[in-house]
Amino acid sequence: MPVTVCWFIQSHRDPEQILRLVRTLRHASRGPIVLRHDHVALALDTTAFEAIPDLHLLPASGRQLRGTFSCQVQPYLDVIAWLEERHVAYDWLINLTAQDYPVTPVRRIEAALEELKVDGFVRWWDVLRTDSPWSRRKARARYWHRFRRWPDGSERLLQALRWITRITPLHFYLDYGPLVGVRLLRTPFTGGLRCLGGRSWWTLRRSAVLYLTEFLAARPDVLRHYRGTVAPEESLLPTILVGSRRFALANDDLRYIDYSGAVRGSPRTLTTADLPLLASGNYHFARKFDLASDPAVLDRIDRELLELDAD
Repeated sequence: MPVTVCWFIQSHRDPEQILRLVRTLRHASRGPIVLRHDHVALALDTTAFEAIPDLHLLPASGRQLRGTFSCQVQPYLDVIAWLEERHVAYDWLINLTAQDYPVTPVRRIEAALEELKVDGFVRWWDVLRTDSPWSRRKARARYWHRFRRWPDGSERLLQALRWITRITPLHFYLDYGPLVGVRLLRTPFTGGLRCLGGRSWWTLRRSAVLYLTEFLAARPDVLRHYRGTVAPEESLLPTILVGSRRFALANDDLRYIDYSGAVRGSPRTLTTADLPLLASGNYHFARKFDLASDPAVLDRIDRELLELDAD
C-alpha cells in the first residue's frame, strides 16, 4: 500500500514561489499539505490556495524570530499537534520552506519511502567531538547558555560591550538579532542525554514524530532548556531522537544545501549552474532557490529532473 507523506511548508516571502512548490507537490502526491505562513513578515493572499485539494493553512501561534524556538521548533510541534487533533492520516512527515524544491520526482520520493526500512533521515553530529563541523565554542555558546532577546537595534551597543563577556558568564549572540545569554551551571545533558547538533530538515516516520512530543511532555526540563537557546532547531530533534536509540535513523537529510561562505547561517542561493550536481540522484530536495536571482532555475528542474513535461 502506498505511503502517505504529509508535507509541512513554512514560508515568509515570495508568494509566487510558495504557490509553485505547493502545486508541484500536489501534482504528484495525494498526501496532505500543511502551509504555515508568517503573515507578519508578508501578507499573503490565500485565494489561489483555496482551490488546491487537501491543502491546509495552519495559523501562526505568535511572532516568529529567526534563531529562536519560535522560528522552526514551535511551528513543527504545532503541526504535529494539529495533525493529531484532526486525526489526519500520514506515514511520513517532511518539513520544507518555500525556498526548497524537489530535485527528485515526488512520486519517486514517495516510492522510496515505501520501500525503506529506516524510520527517518536526520543529519546529526556530537557537538563536542573533534570531528564535529562546529567548534566547541559555538556549541557551548548556543546550548550551554540561556538567552533573552534585547530590543531591536541593540546590536551596536552589545558589540561595543562585547569585552564584558571575557570577564563575566555572559555571551552576546548577534547573528540572529540582539540575544544576550547567561552561562548555565546545569544543563539537561546528563544521564546519557548528549547534546547533538544537526540540520533542521527532517524526513520522519509518524512513530518518530510522535515520540518527539511524548519525550518533551515527559521531560519539561528539556523543553524549557531549549526554549532559551539559540538555533534550537539544529539540536533538539537529533538530541532526542538519535539519543533515544529507539529508531533506525539514517545520518542524512536528503537535501543539497551549500553552506560554504554562509552569511549568518544562510546558505548560498542555487542557480542553473548547480543542475548537474542536483541531478546526481543523491538528494530529494535542494535549497535555497530565489526566482528573483535566477527565474529559469525551477523551470529547468521541472523539465530536466522532475520530468513534469512527460506527465
